[in-house]
Amino acid sequence: MPSRKQVLSWVGAVALVGGAVLILRTPSDESEAERPPPTSSAPIFRVTKYAADTVLLPEHGRAPDRPSDLRAVAGPGRLRVSWTGGKAAGFEVRWVDGDRPRTRLVATPDVQLDGLADGTEYRIEVRAVDEFGQRSTPATVSARPGRDDDWRAGLTGLLDEFTDDSTVLADVPGSRWHLSGYRGCVDIGARGPAESGLAIDLGCGADEAVLRARQPLRLVDGDESARFAVVTDAAGPGGRLTLDLVPGPADRIGAARSAPHPGEDPTLPDGAIRVIFDDAGARVNTGAGLDSLTATDQPAPIPPRGAGVLHLFEVRLTTRGVFVSQDGALVAVSGALPRWREASALVGVRGPQGRRARIHLAAAGFTGPPAPVPQVVEVPVNVATRQVLTPDAAAPDFGMNRRPLTSALAARVVVTMTTSGGMDPTATTIQLGDRLLPATQAVPSRPPAGSAVTVIADVPPDLLGSVGPPTLSPFVVRAPGAGAGAVVQESYLELAPAPDSAPQTTTQPRRSDRDRPGQDALPVVTVELGDSAGTPLTTPTVAPEGRLVVTVRLAGAAAQWDTGSIAGVQGFQLWLDGRLVAGLPTSIGGASPGGSYTIPMGLSGLSPGGHVLETRVIGVDGSQTSTLENFTVD
Repeated sequence: MPSRKQVLSWVGAVALVGGAVLILRTPSDESEAERPPPTSSAPIFRVTKYAADTVLLPEHGRAPDRPSDLRAVAGPGRLRVSWTGGKAAGFEVRWVDGDRPRTRLVATPDVQLDGLADGTEYRIEVRAVDEFGQRSTPATVSARPGRDDDWRAGLTGLLDEFTDDSTVLADVPGSRWHLSGYRGCVDIGARGPAESGLAIDLGCGADEAVLRARQPLRLVDGDESARFAVVTDAAGPGGRLTLDLVPGPADRIGAARSAPHPGEDPTLPDGAIRVIFDDAGARVNTGAGLDSLTATDQPAPIPPRGAGVLHLFEVRLTTRGVFVSQDGALVAVSGALPRWREASALVGVRGPQGRRARIHLAAAGFTGPPAPVPQVVEVPVNVATRQVLTPDAAAPDFGMNRRPLTSALAARVVVTMTTSGGMDPTATTIQLGDRLLPATQAVPSRPPAGSAVTVIADVPPDLLGSVGPPTLSPFVVRAPGAGAGAVVQESYLELAPAPDSAPQTTTQPRRSDRDRPGQDALPVVTVELGDSAGTPLTTPTVAPEGRLVVTVRLAGAAAQWDTGSIAGVQGFQLWLDGRLVAGLPTSIGGASPGGSYTIPMGLSGLSPGGHVLETRVIGVDGSQTSTLENFTVD
């Protein structure tokens, strides 16, 4: 019997087979009653209440209290509705779109209704839902969608509302942004009719996309020297948003795991200011080389952010330090004072770990005098090896196609790499054939191992034009002291094209062929085994004739990322060694959003040795997902 946890799911939920994931969900924009039955002719399986003699099932209590402080904030074609939810497991949101009733089941007290008509009044009802599907009485609010221009005022240095994708396309001269991400994992998505702004698909489950504005942010004199504003849904449950101000054209900064606390972060380059929004809240990290004051302002607690919900995030640089706000409320402060007068503005977005996600960037901009947009295009190029080599190491015989250089007036090689211990990034060179090009750091510094560093090398004029070899081989990156952890994350050519040159062929960023999932996912199921007192087991071994406390958690927040809604749960079952020992309906008042359930289970009669506990979760539409837990009686 295997000792590690296993996961198994059926078609209609999540199928995990040989490392591949197939997700089929129920439509997010339909009520449970409106959803069509599964295509199978078999009847939908219904969970009935059952408990073996050794099992004690939990009972439902009274219905949850009605949500309070219900409010709606208008946006173009949308409403953001939030409230105070108390101890509810989830919430049911209802509204009427035209003559069509609409319903959503959500896990967090924050939801966005898209595809609405500006100027039309909508009445929204919100009910709290407990883990057994019991509903509260509704709280109601009415609002009209429409454009709010207040936050846009003063964004004179840059304002991009991403009405199309041209501002981030690498092969468009004068595009406003460089998009950094692993090729094939970070793509531009084909936005749907109700989606707002730029859609970025993160397809590999552990990806971060970083956009760098090509125009610098420039400080102005006065009490507030700069404001950097972004509207995005990246900071939803399990996601992360980073807003960086860096004194140089770095494409990425910092380490994969950011400092978990505010203050100086040694992985950031000198002078950098980083603001992070994630499940832990909001915080400001800085590199070395900044002045500092003691911040006295008290930030407010951050309310929960729902998946797929756009929020306004702002960073203000003032004579009293850095002030960070969400939707106009102060949420973090720092006494950091920059010594630089201009910086690159970076927006980093990441979805929940281990899940494919779509992030929306509805707008981004900053104050200050405008700077001209560089008239450059980008062409991604692959190094012969991702390993950063030492100066005398042998290089693979693989080169760069010289074709992009033939019609360029000027060219630069831009590389972002991760450093290793003992590596000197200040002495990096880029080898193109028999040429060693000195590479300058975008922000001079010597960060610790694991930090991202961008270096830039000018291509000599004699390598441009039509005369020359077809390839430049080898094409590698070298740095003294480079070890196993020094790897290239991204490499591309930045070209100033001749006026009459043909457009360059590029593959980054790509347009994703993946449609946005239109079906809801069941909550994510996890099972925890505890001893007779409910304390989690440190090892999966229990004494004979004892008691096992099984805690089943159905978490909907992460499952809500794809559609902004979760599939309702009708109940779950526990199977011990292939025998049904418990069945618990959870939809006595309607579909349940999930929750936490504690089930004591006696072990009398179980033979010594290994046993398997399977938890099957069944949706209201008959879809199922399952997880297996192994334990040993000894």
